Amino acid sequence: MNLQQLPLAMQLPDAHTFATYVTGENKEVLALLRESAEPFVYLWGAHGVGKSHLLHAMCAQLHINTTAMYVPLRDLLEQQVEASILRGLEQFSLVCIDDLDAVIDQHDWCFELFALFNRIQDRGQTRLLVTAAMSPTQLPAAIPDTQSRLQWGIAVQIKALQDADKAKALRQRAAALGLQLRDETALFMVQRLGRDMAELMATLAQLDRASMAAQRRLTIPFVKQVLDI
Repeated sequence: MNLQQLPLAMQLPDAHTFATYVTGENKEVLALLRESAEPFVYLWGAHGVGKSHLLHAMCAQLHINTTAMYVPLRDLLEQQVEASILRGLEQFSLVCIDDLDAVIDQHDWCFELFALFNRIQDRGQTRLLVTAAMSPTQLPAAIPDTQSRLQWGIAVQIKALQDADKAKALRQRAAALGLQLRDETALFMVQRLGRDMAELMATLAQLDRASMAAQRRLTIPFVKQVLDI
């Protein structure tokens, strides 16, 4: 895969926009991304707190008037894409790099990231957003200088949603799918199926298919039946 093929390979989810993002305790983060022109923002937090959603939303919003690129490092690593794919990204107005921690301990990726950060800083025309599971000082970077570069931006922790907000996010996504998901059913899903939003959304997609096949509403008994819980 080369840089020209990257946009075709990495399609953004239509559902991941700012309008569908349930903020919870992350209102200041949302304001920082949408309203400021901060050149480098580092978002960190546990899996499933919505980091990728925010990157997708930024790309979707800015792609209208400028050039944006979303780079999912974990996916690229799994596809055995070479680290050299990062070369030339500084030509974009917005670069969103997801799951930095997936590759930061590998020397080739760490070197290419270091070089990219330097090119972006020298050019001064690219806004850079990155995500990771931990703060920049905790990253096990293979090259210490790369870790230093990651600390010249603003680092913000994304906080997990409370159960009520997770249920709200599920209801919102269900409505977009044309499903009616009652409050009590959504809250049941959050409390019984685990609190990872990515997994909850995947389960909702499974329930959507089952609901269509059975011509049933998403009630608690139906959810229990489909998921065998």
